Amino acid sequence: MQTSLSRVLPLRTAVSTSAGLASAAVNFLAAVEVAEYAGGQSAWLAILVAGVLIVFAGANFSELNALYPSAAAIRVWIRRGVTDRFSLISSFVYMMTVVFVIAADAFVLGHAFSRAVPSVPAMLWIFALLALVTWSNSRGIKVAGAVQDGNAFVLLGTLILFSALVILHTPHLSQFQYFNLGHNWFEAIALGIFIFVGFEWVTPLAEEFQDFRAIPKGMFIALGLIAVAFGLFSLALTVAFPHARLLAHSFIPQLLLGLRALGPFGFWWMVFITLTTAGTTFNGGLLSASRFVYALARERALPPWFARLNNRLVPQNALVTLATCSFLLAVLVYVTGQYLFLINAGAGVESLMYALSTVLIISLRRREPARERSFHTFGYPVVPVFIGLLFFGLGAEALLTPTGPSGFPWALVFLAVLTALTAFYVYAVVPRLKEKRRRSSSMTL
Repeated sequence: MQTSLSRVLPLRTAVSTSAGLASAAVNFLAAVEVAEYAGGQSAWLAILVAGVLIVFAGANFSELNALYPSAAAIRVWIRRGVTDRFSLISSFVYMMTVVFVIAADAFVLGHAFSRAVPSVPAMLWIFALLALVTWSNSRGIKVAGAVQDGNAFVLLGTLILFSALVILHTPHLSQFQYFNLGHNWFEAIALGIFIFVGFEWVTPLAEEFQDFRAIPKGMFIALGLIAVAFGLFSLALTVAFPHARLLAHSFIPQLLLGLRALGPFGFWWMVFITLTTAGTTFNGGLLSASRFVYALARERALPPWFARLNNRLVPQNALVTLATCSFLLAVLVYVTGQYLFLINAGAGVESLMYALSTVLIISLRRREPARERSFHTFGYPVVPVFIGLLFFGLGAEALLTPTGPSGFPWALVFLAVLTALTAFYVYAVVPRLKEKRRRSSSMTL
């Protein structure tokens, strides 16, 4: 029985996976927040600047992927650049951010579908979508890749077309101020960065691409598509609703935009676009995270049960477990309504990982200067250091942002507890798993 993954994915799936993971339904809410801070119609500019900054983070991940293309991805890079245990702890926490994003996205999707079809319970939609995505993933990497390609390109293409129609349909476009930066310009850029979060999660698929060098190309193309699609969406949103704060407490700004701009046709168009975000985020998240879990189990950082492949070379146990955890957390978030701290925690972890990528670039250049690199990050060492400091600040800001009526930074508390539990697992459980493997290998010999 074959125990390795299948190398069949083309460049287009690198683009669709990178773009799809970042194109979550929660981005529609983020676009409203960007517009509030940017002062209206200049939200598109904040998103564009955020996209440029993310490109530099993408360059860091591209060099790291060129050094060690692996399903374990960040686990391998941190282990070689820092220490083994720090690598395990940070890798586990990083992996869990995918579940956070799916759960937070499910909250937004549930509200959107409830508004469109009130007779069907919101969580039934989420269960059905997660079940469908899990089934398609279990059918093999080609099927999962085709689902990702179809959803991502339909999502971005129709969102661009929809936004362009709304803008062209709006009278008196010359009255708006498209370059009015406002007083909270830096906050707008920080929020704009959230729209791109998750683009780098294509790297755990390195062992399934025909050529791992497709990953950097795919990430950069995806970042451009996301910038255009959500930049145009934010512009359409702000010309249709010049006062973005009117949408501040809505969970369905995209549906309200469709209804105001193009009537019932626009409403159902945005329902369709929202449905495709579920396909891209759920499918891409489970696709990448299941390979990451598989890689950790392969080295006995997780029970070997997670490393088993089905007859289509899919880590099915890892896939089903992640889907189940995502659904249970989605139910909890939907019932409690506490989704903001998950968004902040996810954004904080991602930003800190972007900062850590700079540390890894510098460390590995010093430790392994002669190792071949098919890609080099931009402007080393000045640009990576600047980007690292910037994302460290953004990550700290996201984790310290107050949430809930108490105004307490629950995202920081949540992350601290999660990190403590992960550290306990790494120090207490992982050594036993590895010792068990060592004994099993000795008996075999």
